Amino acid sequence: MIAVRAPDHLGDAVMALGPITALSRLDSVEVWTRGRWGAELYAGVAAAVHAGDGPPLDAARAVLLKPSWHAAWLWRSLPTIGVGPAALVGTALPEMPEHRGERYARIARAAGASEVATSVYGPRGEAPSVPARHVGLNPWSPSATVRWPRFRALAERIEGNGGEVVVYCGPGEAALVRTMMGREVVAGLSLPDFAAALDHCRVFVSNDSGAAHFAAACGRPVVMVHGSTSPSLTGAGRAVVGAPLWCQPCYRKTCFWGRPCLDRVSVDAVIAALG
Repeated sequence: MIAVRAPDHLGDAVMALGPITALSRLDSVEVWTRGRWGAELYAGVAAAVHAGDGPPLDAARAVLLKPSWHAAWLWRSLPTIGVGPAALVGTALPEMPEHRGERYARIARAAGASEVATSVYGPRGEAPSVPARHVGLNPWSPSATVRWPRFRALAERIEGNGGEVVVYCGPGEAALVRTMMGREVVAGLSLPDFAAALDHCRVFVSNDSGAAHFAAACGRPVVMVHGSTSPSLTGAGRAVVGAPLWCQPCYRKTCFWGRPCLDRVSVDAVIAALG
């Protein structure tokens, strides 16, 4: 059995799906994650998905995809492979300037996997009633540094040009996003139901978020709006970025300097990226 400590955030966990799929061709895989969607995301790939940090009692191989000292410490007694401190990780790979998805693929290859492909999500549930070939919008993020403020104006432009828009958001976000966007939203779908809804989506526009990576794994074209984050590290699909600042990328949840990176991204730039 291969034990995998998967990332806890949806975007990273989706980027890890392809590498975990490759590992599952070597042996039975069991996954540990704190993500509440773990069982839905890894259904059909992992033999079991466990909620929490682990560690497992035993494993022929242990793969650390969660990049944290805490995870490495908890799993230190296992034959671990990952990017992390050599004192805690049995096979410690070096840090490299690379996309997060490529990091997970590099770890999987070091664990013996070959032909590590891009993440693909296959399960489909029941889609809500959404128009065919709509533009999906994901305007909310709890981190202000990645929350583009012009999604409402974007929706109005798309509809003014004869397009149809559906606004998506996660559990517990509906009231806030409804107020932000001035319209009804589709909220709190399970991953299989979200995937089924995305089958009707022409293009998905999002902040740098887990939903964007999930849409890409479902085969949808994605336009990702970047502020403080870098497409070369966490991007998915077509990237729209504003004029650069010296402090980018930072991946902070609040801006240390109080500079609104995303104010530099115009609606025109996003419209142009829709194709």
